[in-house]
Amino acid sequence: FMSSQNKPLVRNFMIMLICFIVDSTIAYFLPLNLDKSSITVVPSIALMMFVPLSMTLPDAPSRFFFATVSGVFYTLVYGRELSIYVLIFLGFTFVRSYIYHSDNLSLGEFLFLCMLAITAKEVIVYIMLLSAKITHMAILTFALKRLLPTLGVNLLLSPIVYMIFKSFHIKVDINPYDDLEN
Repeated sequence: FMSSQNKPLVRNFMIMLICFIVDSTIAYFLPLNLDKSSITVVPSIALMMFVPLSMTLPDAPSRFFFATVSGVFYTLVYGRELSIYVLIFLGFTFVRSYIYHSDNLSLGEFLFLCMLAITAKEVIVYIMLLSAKITHMAILTFALKRLLPTLGVNLLLSPIVYMIFKSFHIKVDINPYDDLEN
């Protein structure tokens, strides 16, 4: 049987799994150009849901475990060979745990954090691909044909993700400073 400690972790993994399925389904209908000559849109529902979910776990070890597994899922869905997603998710968890640890985000804070997370992820991946000489896309082309369309579509989707997260009524009774006091 599942202990009461593991229930939030399992719940979060189930939510993320559903988000990855929705992301993949939406991605099927959005422009994705392998030759990078026109607009590319990357739906980031799973990443947007991860932003608030990362603070719903009661302690840092479970948050970082959740981030690692979510990063592996993200790698399997999007990155294939780019395991950098695990580090990106761990970085987001670090920021959410120790820098911006509020577990009750307003819509404005949620939108800001999500757009910041999506921008950071896209820029980090772009820099990695550029430095590995996998892409030769100019910065302006990247910004106009991938980053801005991706941010635009995800900005439209983010209020829906926020409402869905809020509909779960997840209550968090943690002191984010507990980990720092020990």
